[in-house]
Amino acid sequence: MCTRRLTVLISVVLFLVIFSLTACQPEVQPQQPQPQPEEKVYKSIEEVKNGLLASSTDTETTVNLKGYVVYRFEDSSLILANDKTAIMFKNSGLSSAYVGKEILLKSVKAVFKNKTFYLENTGSTEVFLNLSGKTPPRAENLNSLGELPTPVSKEAFALMNGLYSTVRGIIRFDTDSNKYFVTYSIGTKSQVFEISDEQSISLINQFNVDKPITVDAETTLTGYLFYETNSWKFRVSNADIKIPSPDVNVGIEVPGYVPSVEQATVTYYQAEKKLLVEYTYTLPDVVFMIYKELNNPSNENEKVYELIGEATDTVFEKTQFDLEGVSGIGIRVVSSDKTKESELFVVSRERFIVK
Repeated sequence: MCTRRLTVLISVVLFLVIFSLTACQPEVQPQQPQPQPEEKVYKSIEEVKNGLLASSTDTETTVNLKGYVVYRFEDSSLILANDKTAIMFKNSGLSSAYVGKEILLKSVKAVFKNKTFYLENTGSTEVFLNLSGKTPPRAENLNSLGELPTPVSKEAFALMNGLYSTVRGIIRFDTDSNKYFVTYSIGTKSQVFEISDEQSISLINQFNVDKPITVDAETTLTGYLFYETNSWKFRVSNADIKIPSPDVNVGIEVPGYVPSVEQATVTYYQAEKKLLVEYTYTLPDVVFMIYKELNNPSNENEKVYELIGEATDTVFEKTQFDLEGVSGIGIRVVSSDKTKESELFVVSRERFIVK
């Protein structure tokens, strides 16, 4: 009995000693997991670009980057922008739900190749929404910026190459190269870039019933400015184009006029798809400019005109001519020295002789 009491007493004493020693130790806090530093650092677009330009040759690297999705193209490529510049995220795989939101890209490939910057998905790229982001940046106005820099001017080049921008200028299609060229002014100097990708050309052609605009037309474009194959180019996301009627002279002061055609007939031969335009005129040394009249797709109350040919006599023929969409044929008389011109004489579609 005494032995059992002694054992209990010893156990109680040991418990009290252990408790006392434990209570005297400082409290040990559980260690918090620390995130890797590179996971917390998301670079700006200009930081990434300037980093790529540190190499004198084409290069690529994997980075963490942040920016706003300001536009998504049909192939899921994104324009990713901030207040200073932008970059294309090719074939991102992201939906249009990301447009207008700031995203964080972890482990995305940043590339500088053929003087062009872009991003690519690495397969392990992760995308996070930054819900605390501010209002997305607006397109920069090229008309208020400086001249387009060359790659030698690295810092300025990095900011402009890929810029999400808008521009007001004159657009015209060059039939030899099958490209649009836009000319705009910075002060007294002119700047030029080309538009050659199919999606942009298709968007612009909608203003001329899916035909190239072969006259000087005022335009306001929004999109992606980039440098490629030694020239500045533009990929269009939005366009507003005003195509002048042929009796409106853009930037040219005509000192006089000549009488217009007074009467004309238009005959269309369906089997041959041949257009025959005949008209009467008496003054010598003139050229007859022939246009087809179309409805303006952007304004139902306006007409647009496309030059289909010219003649020096009072008969004009055109084979392989399609009447679809044509609302009339216009004839304008221009003096041979190009200093005088007449008003446009139009034969409406209802007056055509169809055989």
